[in-house]
Amino acid sequence: MFGIRSCMSTPIWPVVTENLAEQIAATQAGRVHPVQLLPYLPMSLELIESTLDEMLISDRIEKDHIDGLVCYTFLEYLDRPVTRFRPQHGVYSDDPLEKQSFAAVSEDVRYKLEGELGALAARDPWPSDANWQHELIYLIQNLPDPTVLSALSGHSRSPFRKVDERVKFLQKMGAIQFSLDTMSFSIPPLEYPKAAYRRQDAFIRQFPGARKEEDEVRLVKALVGVCVILGVCALVAVTAKIPFILLLIVGSVASVINFLRIMKAAPKPLPEL
Repeated sequence: MFGIRSCMSTPIWPVVTENLAEQIAATQAGRVHPVQLLPYLPMSLELIESTLDEMLISDRIEKDHIDGLVCYTFLEYLDRPVTRFRPQHGVYSDDPLEKQSFAAVSEDVRYKLEGELGALAARDPWPSDANWQHELIYLIQNLPDPTVLSALSGHSRSPFRKVDERVKFLQKMGAIQFSLDTMSFSIPPLEYPKAAYRRQDAFIRQFPGARKEEDEVRLVKALVGVCVILGVCALVAVTAKIPFILLLIVGSVASVINFLRIMKAAPKPLPEL
């Protein structure tokens, strides 16, 4: 198996990434795109691609662009037939996987992998990119064709401007394609079920970096709410001649409650597809 390293000195997440890429490539006549690993790994595309780049020291692996998409080719598998990737045993550990489960690693390996990625998040801001990358790839794969920008924005947690910037970034890095004929976006063949996405999303969004954009919007809404409540109190004090100090106390309590309600609200879910 490609990319085997010493587990005593190296975290397992790069090894799992390499092993998964190799096994997917083996079912696709030797070719694998980094984006095809996202449904199985709660990582950013940058982490995945940087790990696969390290495999290029081998003369049996090449990196290229095919139809604008980044592709890694395992030359020894070029003559293999294309089949569906549905592993029966986990990569890295070779433990049996549960039937009907959409997974590529065992629960024990995933637990260790998530622990390492959590430690990495303390010094590498990968969750901030992984958050929206998983969201957009999930939407592109699951929304009806053709997947246009308006549809992506209408189902995303981000505003239209951000979605536009991010799909252009993904296109530039060779993760997605854009068709001028249909004005739509597409990705390499992959499956990304809702249950798999929710699990990846829940893990990634536990890190502050992944929630930064959403928290900033909440903070603005909460502060606006405080201003509105206190402004109404001042207006009532003038027009109704109610003691301002009394209204200030009531308004302050209401402002604190409203502020906490907004800041502690449950994360916005994606609309049903």
